[in-house]
Amino acid sequence: MKITPFRIFSLKLAFFSAVLAYLAVDLLTWHGPVWGILHNPEIGESKDVAARVYGEVLTRGVLARFEQEQNWLRGRGETPRNERATMLMEMVRRTLLRIRTRYNDKNLPDFTEEAREELSRLESRAVSAQEFDQWLASQGYTRQAFEQRLAMAMKSAALLERAVEPFCAVSDEDADKHYELLREQLTIPAHRRVKQIFLATLEREPQAVESRARDLLQQVQNGEDFARLARNNSEDDATAASGGDLGEVYDTPERTLPELPLFGPGALPVDEPALVQSKWGWHILVSGPITPARVPSAQECRETLKSAIRSAQRELVVRAFFDAAVREAFSKEHLMIYGE
Repeated sequence: MKITPFRIFSLKLAFFSAVLAYLAVDLLTWHGPVWGILHNPEIGESKDVAARVYGEVLTRGVLARFEQEQNWLRGRGETPRNERATMLMEMVRRTLLRIRTRYNDKNLPDFTEEAREELSRLESRAVSAQEFDQWLASQGYTRQAFEQRLAMAMKSAALLERAVEPFCAVSDEDADKHYELLREQLTIPAHRRVKQIFLATLEREPQAVESRARDLLQQVQNGEDFARLARNNSEDDATAASGGDLGEVYDTPERTLPELPLFGPGALPVDEPALVQSKWGWHILVSGPITPARVPSAQECRETLKSAIRSAQRELVVRAFFDAAVREAFSKEHLMIYGE
């Protein structure tokens, strides 16, 4: 039988039609070997690939550099073990946000100057400019490239803020409703200002320490400057430099020096120097007037409550924003995550 060009064409057409039919069944219905190659990270992707986001490949090397960068920016040596599992998803979310930012670039402010200032601030944390450049090089950046990355991160933050802000509005009425629910929990405990000179008795002759404490008490009662005596004699390192000032002490179970009689029956008198012993040593105390416990008004709490509500709402909205972005990418098969 003579093989004509038409027969050759017909054979090729039949062959390619069969191949296309097989691919259609494999990819769309059967999920066979070809589908497995495209979707199995062990076959379809290099084992170095951690994720693929809208065609952008995130390698494990990129993930490692991202971890190093985040640790450096946060001033820590390494990623805490309990955060490693979430670091890849954080990088995926940032990539999704960065991709969205590219499509909205013309609608966002220019952050070049802000990025340059941030670069200078980060450089100031390094021992030298050379060390900073070496760190940038180790992360695969030049100064210009890192500055551009910072600017893009700022644009991404602006895009995110623009997306979530409409859902984070809090009115005075919202704050007042929360005030009524939390009213009793907002009580400001009784408090007073306290100053002390402290002498420790640990591993010392108790009588000698008490004698010295009584001598200092006498000096205070004779009109000697309390702050000067505290700076020169107090063994409480946290307050000696400030003249023994403990600040406002609140009547709560967690308060400073809970064993000292600062509140309730037998509370130390106002502005009268007193010598009190605790399990740690001797305290020469001067206590101001007691401000009674009270419930602040709704107006006093309004701005603080609005800020707290707004912060909580924003956290929920941001989470929903990224969850929606991840679901959309997954549903369109534009997001593949292969793990750390």
